[in-house]
Amino acid sequence: MIFVAVGTQFPFDRLIRYVDEWAGNHAVAGFAQIAGGAYQPQHVRWERFMSTDAFNQHLQAASLIISHAGMGNIITALENRKPIIVMNRQHALGEHRNDHQLDGLEWMGKLPGVYTASTQEELYALLEQRHELQAASAAPGSRKQSLVDFIDQAIRA
Repeated sequence: MIFVAVGTQFPFDRLIRYVDEWAGNHAVAGFAQIAGGAYQPQHVRWERFMSTDAFNQHLQAASLIISHAGMGNIITALENRKPIIVMNRQHALGEHRNDHQLDGLEWMGKLPGVYTASTQEELYALLEQRHELQAASAAPGSRKQSLVDFIDQAIRA
């Protein structure tokens, strides 16, 4: 199962629609947390918002996470050893206040277990390879510090 999460601050209809259409065309089960989005999925189950327990249940059941380019979801996927595809919201499309998610996409894609897409084509290509996408395999105690160190190095570069 694919689990899509877009956070709670902004809708991300473009991502939800892309995944919903792809899942419908490929008969793949999915669940989406869509926030306040106008697009209501037709092929994957969905909720606008969910409790932490419900979020964690969907996360554990999923073989792949797809998310906006938010660090909270990336950290959660890494901690739970789930591969994650992140797509950035775009300011020009009215999806965010600025393009900070696009700015971070390059270094996010260097994290083990994190795959990035900025277009529908890139997302669909990764979804076609979903069975080959690997989760990060760091030891539980070192994951957060390794991530912090990596982000610190990427920002200073």
